Amino acid sequence: MYLRKSLSVILLVLIAVFFMADQNLLPPNYQYIMREFGISEVQMGLVSSIFVATSAVITILWGFLADIASRKKLLLIGVYLGEIPCFLTAFVTSYWQLLFLRLLTGIGIGSIIPIAYTLIADMYEEARRGRGYGYIETSFGAGTLVGMILAGIISNWRPPFIYVSVPNWILAPLFYIVFEEPKKGSGEKVLREAYEKGVEYTYKISLAAVKKSFETVTNILIFIQGIIGTIPWGVLVYWIVSFLMVARGMSKETATMVLLLLGIATVIGGLMGGFLGDFAERKKRGGRAILTGLAIFAGMLVTIYLLIYPLPSNPTFLDWVFLGLYSIGLIQLISYAGPNVRAIISQVNLPEDRGTVFGIFNILDNVGRAIGPVFGGALIEYFRSIGYSNPDAYLWALIVSALFWIPCSLIWIFIYKKYPEDRDEIIRILEERVKVLSKAR
Repeated sequence: MYLRKSLSVILLVLIAVFFMADQNLLPPNYQYIMREFGISEVQMGLVSSIFVATSAVITILWGFLADIASRKKLLLIGVYLGEIPCFLTAFVTSYWQLLFLRLLTGIGIGSIIPIAYTLIADMYEEARRGRGYGYIETSFGAGTLVGMILAGIISNWRPPFIYVSVPNWILAPLFYIVFEEPKKGSGEKVLREAYEKGVEYTYKISLAAVKKSFETVTNILIFIQGIIGTIPWGVLVYWIVSFLMVARGMSKETATMVLLLLGIATVIGGLMGGFLGDFAERKKRGGRAILTGLAIFAGMLVTIYLLIYPLPSNPTFLDWVFLGLYSIGLIQLISYAGPNVRAIISQVNLPEDRGTVFGIFNILDNVGRAIGPVFGGALIEYFRSIGYSNPDAYLWALIVSALFWIPCSLIWIFIYKKYPEDRDEIIRILEERVKVLSKAR
């Protein structure tokens, strides 16, 4: 049983890795694609924005389906819906074909968020759920690295779309065969004990549940901070390679190596944030929120410093050492929010509602990420239009985007005060339901 669960988690992580790798194949090649198709920064950013927006919006459907149907079947369908157009992206001959196929790819890739998040909530008990989400966040980060590496080291921007799509054609069927789907809510202590006594949890998702998600204060605060806090990610991830090429004079390969180091740091942060969030919560009720708010604010400061730091176009060995230590030691802080946000959502929503709520959250959480690429392109063009040099236009566009993390971090003060109360309410409801179900046996 333990071996099967471990293998299932490994397969789920690998599927997520290749899904996320797809998302990061374009940014290192923005400059080349713009020249090939004769398009502007805004048009280039629109390709990524369309992709992110589609994958975000469709998660509400995937989330609802995850609450009522077999999640491993849904993931199998989602993989093929996403990876086939990803594969075909390698063969586009026009800008509009590229735009259309990225939209189609987003439909399938949107499946991974609500499906994986609800599975983690059912596979891990509350005290260890942060690490479970840490594994998923780490897989997303690792996928980002895979995409960066492939896009950075292969001179032609097209083949990487083939390399990241084909593996999931094999991994998804393997996951379907190996994975034994847990019962809904089995990660909750009160429901796990009920299942062991033969009590079946029969509550289903309803329209009232969706409405209630917008009435739960913690959800509302999480939704708001997600909208604000993902704008910097949408700008930085998609434009930093171009920034390093334009403002620091780096080659695509060198700029991608810098991004690779930053990506490694965010992968470490995604894993560390989950474990530290569990630790902080054990030490102090609401500690997970304190850790997250502080990490976001500190991460903003270290990110801005790195943007203004004058990295040379050909970094020396000492430059690489500094960048590596700085990234792994400090840049990782900006990733602490990922696993802790998901852990909190799983704690303040009922088991039968989580897929839909995760879908709603993912839509709102990706508003900033979706507008980020085109917003970043617009900022670059704006600063250039008012007289800034091209390098300075790129620099200030990235700095302005990072400042959105200030209000995001402040919202966590209110989350800290409210989410323990909302968690208590969920526990109370589950205990009452178990009593009712037990009497009905």
